[in-house]
Amino acid sequence: MQHPDTRRPLLIVGAGGFGREVLSYIEDDNPIFAVKGFLDSRTNALDSTPRNVPIISNPLTYTPKPEEVFLAALGDPQQRFKYTAALRDKYDAEFITVAHPRANVNRHAQIRHGCIITPHVGISVDVNIGEFTHIQEYTVIGHDAKIGNWCQINSHCTIAGGARIGNFVTIHPNSVITSRAVIGDGVTVGPGSVVIGKIPAEITILGNPARRFSFR
Repeated sequence: MQHPDTRRPLLIVGAGGFGREVLSYIEDDNPIFAVKGFLDSRTNALDSTPRNVPIISNPLTYTPKPEEVFLAALGDPQQRFKYTAALRDKYDAEFITVAHPRANVNRHAQIRHGCIITPHVGISVDVNIGEFTHIQEYTVIGHDAKIGNWCQINSHCTIAGGARIGNFVTIHPNSVITSRAVIGDGVTVGPGSVVIGKIPAEITILGNPARRFSFR
């Protein structure tokens, strides 16, 4: 006799590369949630990489159903904020936090809702991570570090104990954030950077030590 699936239906906002990665993480081992589909404004987003999970609707116009929960799998924090706005503000939809079983998250770390912690991430004691922040593979976060809301911390980064990172910050791969670093809101840290000291808001930095950078 086949038993009914009692897992809660999960919808992933974003059917791009990161959305497909998140789908694979959920399929790896998640006894609580079953992926119902993607929400994406691009109806053809899966045409070249088809999955057995469909694109159901546009996240800006979708009306949540009872028991549904959501994950925002968009790598750009600003896009993540934009495409979850209606679900958050109009419907007060429930966005869950998911930490992959192969992540090492200390039980004394505080991680708010809407976060995605991918495989092989290490999060130490008394780390504080804000809502809708993503931490990518092989990143290590030291004790007492504080990371704000809507951040994107990419792969192979080291965030030393006591570092302070604001909201809507993007840190590209292989960067090192030292223990005395304080990064303002909206900062982009270029790949391979070493961040020392206080970084003002809304700039791009790059290098060792990291300094203000412009593509012009």
